[in-house]
Amino acid sequence: MWDDGSRGRHLCPRALVTLLCCSTIAACGPTGPTRLKMKFDISNRANNDYPLQVDVIVAYDPELVDDLDRLTSAEWFAQRDQRLRNNPGESNFTTWRWEITPGQDVPAVELALPGRPAQGLIFADYLSRGKHSSRFDPGLAQTVQFRHDAFRVTAGDAIEEANRGWRPPVGWTGVGLGVAGLGLGTVFAVLASNASDESKGLTPAQEKKHRELENDIDNYSTGMWISYGVGAAFLIAGAAILLWPESNDSPFREVPSSDDSSAGGN
Repeated sequence: MWDDGSRGRHLCPRALVTLLCCSTIAACGPTGPTRLKMKFDISNRANNDYPLQVDVIVAYDPELVDDLDRLTSAEWFAQRDQRLRNNPGESNFTTWRWEITPGQDVPAVELALPGRPAQGLIFADYLSRGKHSSRFDPGLAQTVQFRHDAFRVTAGDAIEEANRGWRPPVGWTGVGLGVAGLGLGTVFAVLASNASDESKGLTPAQEKKHRELENDIDNYSTGMWISYGVGAAFLIAGAAILLWPESNDSPFREVPSSDDSSAGGN
C-alpha cells in the first residue's frame, strides 16, 4: 500500500506491519496427533492361553468412528477385508495388526500419524463372549492390558510431538518471520533517518513540507518499533521451539500388571 504526499509515494508502516502479523498463519502446525504410542501388557493366561489377534485403528471421520465403535470384535474381523478395500490410500482410517501370545513381551509401539484429528479403536479376537473392543484417544499414550478373558485400555499423558514432526516447520517459520520483522524495522529506521535529514535543510517558507516530513518521521518510527518488537518475538519463539528439549519422562500411566487378580476387567 502507498500514501500520497509532496515527496511522492511513501511506504505505509501500518499496512506493512499488518501484513507481517497476518503471515503468522504460515506457522500453523498439524491439527491432530502425529504419532501413536501404545504399550502392551500381556497376561500369561491371556485369551485362555491361546494366541490373540489384535487390530488397532486410527480413524479420521467422526461418523466412521461412531460406526466402528458399534461393532463387536467378531463383526470387525468379519468385515475387515471389505472395509480395507473400501479405504484406498488409508484416506479414512489407518490400521495395524499384531498376533500376540500369552505372556509375550512386546516392545512399546510408536507409529507415525498424519497429524489429522482422529480417534482410535482396538479390536481383539478373544474366545470369550463379549464386545472385546475399545475406543481411545490417539493423542494420549495408551497401556493395553490383555487379560484372561478381556482387555483393558488405560490412558496416560499427552504425547509430546517429536522434533521430526511439527517443530522444524513451525520453528523455522517463526525464525523467518522474525528476521523479516527485524529487516522491516531496519527499513523504517532508514526511512525515518532520511526524512529527518531532509527536514533539516528546509527554509521557513517550506513549512508545509516540514510538517509532512515530521509526520513521516513519526509514522516510520512507529513502524520501526512495532516491526522490531514483532520480529524479536517471532525470532525468540521460533528459536525456543527448535531448541526446546523433549521430555524424557514416560507418557505411559503406571498400572497394576494384567496378572494382578485384584485389577478390574472391562
